[in-house]
Amino acid sequence: MTTKDRTVTVIGAGLAGLSAAYDLHRAGWDVTVLEARDRVGGRVHSLRNFSNGLVAEGGGEFIDESHTRMLAFARQFNLKLGKVGSWQGQDKDWASFDGKSGPMSDVDIWGINLHEEVDKIWLALAELAKYVPDPNQPQLARDAERLDRQSTADWLNSLDAHPLAKKDFIQHIRSEYTCEPERHSLLDLARNSAMYYTTLERNMNYRVLGGNDLIPSRLAERLPDVRLNSPVTSIQSSPEGIAVTYQQDDSYFTVHSTFAILAIPLTIARSIEFTPALPAAHQKMVNGISYGAVTKVLIEYRQRFWDQRGWNGRLTSDSPIVLTWHATSHVENEHGIITVYTGGEPGAKLAALHDEERTYLAIAEIETLFPGSSDLIENTATMAWTNEPYTRASYAALAPGEVTAHWKTLFEPAGRLFFAGEQATPIQGFMEGAVESGQRVAATILAGSG
Repeated sequence: MTTKDRTVTVIGAGLAGLSAAYDLHRAGWDVTVLEARDRVGGRVHSLRNFSNGLVAEGGGEFIDESHTRMLAFARQFNLKLGKVGSWQGQDKDWASFDGKSGPMSDVDIWGINLHEEVDKIWLALAELAKYVPDPNQPQLARDAERLDRQSTADWLNSLDAHPLAKKDFIQHIRSEYTCEPERHSLLDLARNSAMYYTTLERNMNYRVLGGNDLIPSRLAERLPDVRLNSPVTSIQSSPEGIAVTYQQDDSYFTVHSTFAILAIPLTIARSIEFTPALPAAHQKMVNGISYGAVTKVLIEYRQRFWDQRGWNGRLTSDSPIVLTWHATSHVENEHGIITVYTGGEPGAKLAALHDEERTYLAIAEIETLFPGSSDLIENTATMAWTNEPYTRASYAALAPGEVTAHWKTLFEPAGRLFFAGEQATPIQGFMEGAVESGQRVAATILAGSG
């Protein structure tokens, strides 16, 4: 392959696209990155409209201690990390179910140790993991088709578990997978179980001090050609190369390259015109992969009142807000931010509200549990990802039947067009997964270039 042929157009300046572009650029390739938004980062979007220098995440939030790629970027770019505990569960977690609220371990409130009852479901998850020996290839598992026909709700209903523990787990599915248990493939849950839930031991998680979006920003700074406000409208493929047309204001421009990488949510890929049409399997994948819904409401309080209540900020609730956590637990500050994180059907319902209504509802729910807390509010922000025009969803949430139908295709190119993004990785739904997908595609292109 000649130097002239070493050209790639990357569609999307999220972590997937930027990671692919970064590796290709360092290998001497001519890379153009097209991004529809006026910023890089995609679903990594740090919010800074708070006081006292506080930053909170409107999008991707947690870097697990096993996320070697994200940790490597943080080291490479001299970014510091703050510890935030496990996203799966922590001491001093609270619950709010059936009109009761308080620490999950408080037997006087619940009549049981709710923490222990929930752990029984997590142990059942560890057993479920045994069905998928290789979480990178779930479609090859012995019972793949049977499991993929079932939903997470089917499995949960079959368990001999305490009703409150089941309520808690429903909120977990809404939060982690951003969909309803009825709309989540049991095969995908088993695959994730094999990756994350084989024991009750829980990993430490981190956030980047100053904002997670510093990582995509640093990547973009090292690339010579990142074009913002450039939504792609069409992709034309031929045996010789690919022509990608994008819009800026009222004008259209076309970039010609040997390869292209589609590193955007498939919800947005559905609006792109492909000529010729994508292969049948890829078109079914683009149209058929399900996504979840998630909203965030971030509330800055002038005082961390939760510390005085023996609460760590994490709340699982059967109210419309579903889940909360302390968004600034990794920094010392008199002020603090609570994130209300609402996924699944409740998340879609909150997204349908105006920003002010959504914020008011979240504040009111916390005020009910902690009277007087609303008097301490300094600032608020909210993000409804289903309303964001270049995302229109949270992240991939594979419904029954979709793993066996689309998993293999997610990792296959359509001619000279490659697919990247958090949906095209075993580490779905995480920033780490987006990076993995981008680096994998870049390595594939480099290996094939000889």
